[in-house]
Amino acid sequence: SVSASGVSIEPGMREMTSTMTMTMMPEPRSHTVKECIETDELSPESFNMDKENPCNITDVNIDGNTARWSISCSTGGGPVMEGQWEFTSNGDSISGNGSMSAEFSGQTMGFDMTWVGERVGDCE
Repeated sequence: SVSASGVSIEPGMREMTSTMTMTMMPEPRSHTVKECIETDELSPESFNMDKENPCNITDVNIDGNTARWSISCSTGGGPVMEGQWEFTSNGDSISGNGSMSAEFSGQTMGFDMTWVGERVGDCE
């Protein structure tokens, strides 16, 4: 089921693993966290990382259980980072990827990220 603003997901505790590859880092870095998702719907706004300085999300396209969008984020006076993100929900599991880049002093810097998450139980 899909609404105009998000993709359905089974609420609960998720174990989320993200892997980031950055322009200036030779090796990808992975990080795993547990996160409680209490809503039955995820929207691109759910992925706005900085609550105090939110990024601008545009061109949202929800197709079945997949959401795609464009994002631009200020860097505290530096160039704006821009990118594309997407995620797919299969109820108990979620996966996604995105990339961001900006030009700093004539060099393009950025990162690519992928993530996967599995429901591991109810929220505590």
